[in-house]
Amino acid sequence: MEMIVVLFWIIAFLILSSAWAVVNGNDIVHSVVWLSAVFLLTACLFILADAEFLAVIQVLVYVGAISVVIIFGIMLTKRTLKGGESA
Repeated sequence: MEMIVVLFWIIAFLILSSAWAVVNGNDIVHSVVWLSAVFLLTACLFILADAEFLAVIQVLVYVGAISVVIIFGIMLTKRTLKGGESA
């Protein structure tokens, strides 16, 4: 097999593993970190496909902007514990 095919399957497995961690994470902040990993790995797939411009846009828009907006949204909302107390 060619090296690009092997890299594709490794990155695809890492994307699926990170997406699974996003869905099954206990802490929402950890889920956002895993989501950022999914976005970065998607940019790696764009680089493998010789689409460097799309990879740069992916990193700037999704990793840089969307992840930060989600983290701000999490930090600015009031979180409650399971017993109903404020965190």
